[in-house]
Amino acid sequence: MIKLNVGACRKVSDNHYGSKGGNVNIEVEVDSSLVGDSAKLQAHIRHLFELARRSLTEELQASNEPASIENSHHHDGANLNGNGASNAVSVAPTRFATEKQILCIQGLARKHGIPVPELLKQAGVRVFNDMSVRQASAMIEGLKGSSAN
Repeated sequence: MIKLNVGACRKVSDNHYGSKGGNVNIEVEVDSSLVGDSAKLQAHIRHLFELARRSLTEELQASNEPASIENSHHHDGANLNGNGASNAVSVAPTRFATEKQILCIQGLARKHGIPVPELLKQAGVRVFNDMSVRQASAMIEGLKGSSAN
């Protein structure tokens, strides 16, 4: 048996001072006779890469709701390796505020004279790193809006 492992990764902007990304890796075992038929082996590898890319694209185009283990996708590999083993596609958990978001919030707080502990309390977190990308984005928009007043 030969073990094949292919993967794809991508990172895209979420247009809210952050980004989301994903990695998909597929590992299968195939019959070692494919080594003698390079065209079939390459076709098999291309098929696996296409499956990984398609799965990743679908995942990144899904809603912006935080992903969890419960809603991760699993693909049955029986048609690929004949043993019925599944090939899991992993999904990243909740995305936390990015460094750029945190720096932006801190700068806006300084500009408006708002104490950082007050902002953290409003967000219901102990530290900025506990905020989600969405929370941070909403806070930035709120702070920007207060400068228009």
